[in-house]
Amino acid sequence: MRVSVTGAAGFLGRHIARRFRAEGWNVVGIDLEPFDEDGIESRVGDFTDEANAIELLEHSDVVAHVGAIGDVYLAGRKPSLAAKVNVVGTSNIALAAERHGSRVVYASTWEVYGSPEYEPIDEAHPTRPDHPYNITKLAGESLLLAACKLNGISAVALRLGTAYGPGLRQNSVFRIFIDRARDGMPITIQGDGSQARQFTHASDIARAFVLAAGSSESGIALNIVDPRLTTIKELAELVTQRIPTDLTFGDPRPGDVPSSYVSAESARTTLGWTPEIDFVDGLTEIIETS
Repeated sequence: MRVSVTGAAGFLGRHIARRFRAEGWNVVGIDLEPFDEDGIESRVGDFTDEANAIELLEHSDVVAHVGAIGDVYLAGRKPSLAAKVNVVGTSNIALAAERHGSRVVYASTWEVYGSPEYEPIDEAHPTRPDHPYNITKLAGESLLLAACKLNGISAVALRLGTAYGPGLRQNSVFRIFIDRARDGMPITIQGDGSQARQFTHASDIARAFVLAAGSSESGIALNIVDPRLTTIKELAELVTQRIPTDLTFGDPRPGDVPSSYVSAESARTTLGWTPEIDFVDGLTEIIETS
């Protein structure tokens, strides 16, 4: 079986491509620049171009569509770029999948829900995105799932928890805290640190992609989140226990996503997926490998 992974040179895409390779798939990684990864074919291309997307995904049994403007701050600064990549690009992926008979597994986000009406949030919860990042991710998801009904493609969207693991971007909260502590600088928490996230390890997310690729379910979205809620203050304290430094507090960050508790029960019953990586072990791994 052949899988094409868009955004394969990025943090999450690389984890997903490696997992497919480990499971015995023939893996093609697609990104804007070539990259070197053992056992994975690198193809350079731009899926925001319709013709290029169709060409890139030829002979793909499955497309793991991870490529996106995934940096929330970049999406906020450049919403038109986020729309081009996350909306138009995903529409092109759906068109290519229809043309080639490929199944699509789409990297969506838990942030599409917005402020919770009830918790735990399941997939029936209303979606009320309020930022260029989650607005465009939901738009891409909606177009893809609509293509299942209108054009008969096979696809599933995975609404991912906040991903972490080795290889995180420099501007991730993990890397910022760790790098400041190593430089002997205080860690500054924006606000009171009570904002919480269900940090989900990239290897657990990658396993969900493989399970979804082999599933017969189509036209649905599934939450892929770790059940543990970790506050930003708790994350900072765990870092300082390993790399001693001071904690300080600053003004809240505008547009910060409110804390929510999301359920992954549907993923358990539908895909047989539950997370395996303990958060403290995952954090220790990042510290030791970065």
